[in-house]
Amino acid sequence: MIKGLSQPAHRWRNHTLTPIALSRSSSPLIGLNDEQTLLDRNIELFVSGKRALNVLLWGEKGAGKSTMVRSLASKYSPKGLRIIEFCDNDFYTIYDLYAMIRQYGGFKFIIYFDDVSFDDNDEKYRNFKSIVEGGLEEKPANALFMATSNRRHLISETIRDTSDIYSRDDQNESASLYARFGLSIGFYPLTRELYLEIAAHYLQGSTFSGWEEEAMAFAIERGGRSGRVAEQFAIYKELTWKH
Repeated sequence: MIKGLSQPAHRWRNHTLTPIALSRSSSPLIGLNDEQTLLDRNIELFVSGKRALNVLLWGEKGAGKSTMVRSLASKYSPKGLRIIEFCDNDFYTIYDLYAMIRQYGGFKFIIYFDDVSFDDNDEKYRNFKSIVEGGLEEKPANALFMATSNRRHLISETIRDTSDIYSRDDQNESASLYARFGLSIGFYPLTRELYLEIAAHYLQGSTFSGWEEEAMAFAIERGGRSGRVAEQFAIYKELTWKH
């Protein structure tokens, strides 16, 4: 049972809600003003009792998707928003969660799925799709879904254009899961300039010079430029700096 909702975030696992201790500070989301504004507008509609959309945040790893979700907890918890991270292996326990949520009509709930992705022929994605506005029992009026994923369509896309009707059916099946999220916000690879701007932010107070090319090489070694890699570089630079 829910033993109180004083905390802005909880984790759902084994039919139990457990409070999540969130950090008071969070990493900056440099270069994501438009994405943050769009998400905030949707959540503001939601907490004010108006219609809002299920949200998919998709794109580059380490780009700030989870950080943006965490920012909602502190920003909107005074307005009655609570975030529930769904961590149960059995998707169908969500109906038990629904029953709990309906007991707290004075709150608004985001049911959050982190890092969602499915492989080809993974039956779990049909179960997941069923609970996201696909089954007979609708989600509570005071709840919406939010998911993060490195894939736009959540399931790996190996099907190519073809005249084969069965292949097209499979393609439509996988795309229909993505269509369950009315608001899709993409997180794209950082430009060189933005990556270095973020790295400079994390290096504030340091006296390093000529670090830019080293930062670029660091990103290449780790598979690409992202806010997470920029922060890692700043820490690495502090660790390896010879005073």
